Amino acid sequence: MKRMHGEYRRHVRSGIRLPVNLSFANHTIATRTLDISAGGLRLKIPDQLAIQPGEVVDVDFRDKAGMRVTATVAHSGKSHIGLQLDRNRFSKQQLNELSNASPSWQRLTTQAKRGLWTHCRRLAILLANTGLRPVIHALVRPQFLFAVYGNRQQVETYFTPRMARFMPSNIVLGFIRQGGARGLLVAPQFLEEELQAESDKVRLFLERLQRDYPNAQRIALVGRLPNFVKKAGLDISGPLVEGSLGTRYMIWDVARQMRERSQYCQQNSIVVLGGAGRIGNAVCRDLTSLFETVIGLDPRYEEDRHITTDHGTVLQTANLAHLHDEKLYIGLTHHGDAVLDFYTHIPPGALIADDTHPCISLEARERLRQRQISVEKVVLSHEDFLMWPRMPAWNSRDIPGCLVEALILLRQPAVGESDFSAFCDEAKFLGFTGHLIRPLDE
Repeated sequence: MKRMHGEYRRHVRSGIRLPVNLSFANHTIATRTLDISAGGLRLKIPDQLAIQPGEVVDVDFRDKAGMRVTATVAHSGKSHIGLQLDRNRFSKQQLNELSNASPSWQRLTTQAKRGLWTHCRRLAILLANTGLRPVIHALVRPQFLFAVYGNRQQVETYFTPRMARFMPSNIVLGFIRQGGARGLLVAPQFLEEELQAESDKVRLFLERLQRDYPNAQRIALVGRLPNFVKKAGLDISGPLVEGSLGTRYMIWDVARQMRERSQYCQQNSIVVLGGAGRIGNAVCRDLTSLFETVIGLDPRYEEDRHITTDHGTVLQTANLAHLHDEKLYIGLTHHGDAVLDFYTHIPPGALIADDTHPCISLEARERLRQRQISVEKVVLSHEDFLMWPRMPAWNSRDIPGCLVEALILLRQPAVGESDFSAFCDEAKFLGFTGHLIRPLDE
């Protein structure tokens, strides 16, 4: 599926080819699938058949009596169309049933392709962190680093515990380029839960990082890593970049675009879910330049408190009754699925811009969808940015907000000492733009 930069998938696709009947505009044709995923499918069509993106079609699986789906044409090629399931996605059980209905050679081919891709990626990581590591360092000569971490599932995307024994403690996972600046994506072998629980491992990670890359001018800290660093008693100074300015700019730019949508143009208020957090508190104040009232919802608030800024008012509250008439939300909770604790208080027609880590899951979004609550993912992009290989669930040209601050400070160090509006002006001048996209599921 095409997006503004390159191509990437929301769901793992299986190359299952099954006979189907495609019905649209009083026409029915017999054709077959080219691949199927939880969120859509691709069909073979005759060359002379013209179906435009946006058309709604029905697909009947001829080998599975009673299995019929309604989908929207997402894109149309000369010999195929891509369909998107907006309402009812395929469940795991349905995908298994469709897979079992395909010939055994197709299933074996699909498994072989997946296995080959996984092994190739892991082999590349192994080579990049053993024999080729000095070569990569010499060629890239990184000016900045993006320090990341992951849970077990994310880590195993790149390497196995057995591979880890042959690699250094801090592992190079990717190459980053922004204009003329070059950097590396680097992660420790420690898992997220280890960094959260053991401050010694956080200190060790950063000590080795600065030892291995003494010439790196900026080291951007991803996600909750700034919290882990502060918990370990370390100062975020020198080459270390907290990243909050970049994240705040991304959210500010996205909130501005949310209000520009026709259905929300009359909204004078917005809710920040997780408003008492490190970034959430600052975001609430930032957004008063766009909205008269910003509601910072967080269970840590013991009583309602109104704060007046130069532009508007921030309401700090834990009272869910304040959500009943609100249509715009920024998700900054400690975990995306925390929204399920109070989603019944959010009215139908609301939009949640999700910047949680981990983000709101597919299962949670389905429950929100049943209440007609939309969820879109917050990203930041730049036409000259490239990350290869991309992080899981990220387009190679989309930039995590926490990295943007490091990239801007690399060019304009003095901006970090000025106010937020000056940082926003510099970010806009350099071409960084916030976007809302449909969430990815991989």
